[in-house]
Amino acid sequence: MKEINEPNEFVLVPFLTDSSYWIFKLENTRLKTLSLNLESKRSETARFDIFINGLFISEQDYVVEYRDNDIYIKFIKSRFPSVDRFGQTYVVGEDDEVVIYGDLERING
Repeated sequence: MKEINEPNEFVLVPFLTDSSYWIFKLENTRLKTLSLNLESKRSETARFDIFINGLFISEQDYVVEYRDNDIYIKFIKSRFPSVDRFGQTYVVGEDDEVVIYGDLERING
């Protein structure tokens, strides 16, 4: 249980925006390696949560990619409102705090 009860929190940084996604990146980080008997009982998406400005984001609203010891969170634009509460185009960007919290660890590299 120690392996799954030591969650860590990291702030992601904006990486790229395209027509379908707002993409944020966390460098030199990976999911913690679990014992074989735990890994089959714990799905990948149950191992972390994503928040934007303190609001929980459902796993249906983003795609996760792992490349070269980095984690990329791709927020699906079509799953978010088209305008914000002020009537402006809704954007997730540099002014937003995007946090991942869960079974993560830094990699020296």
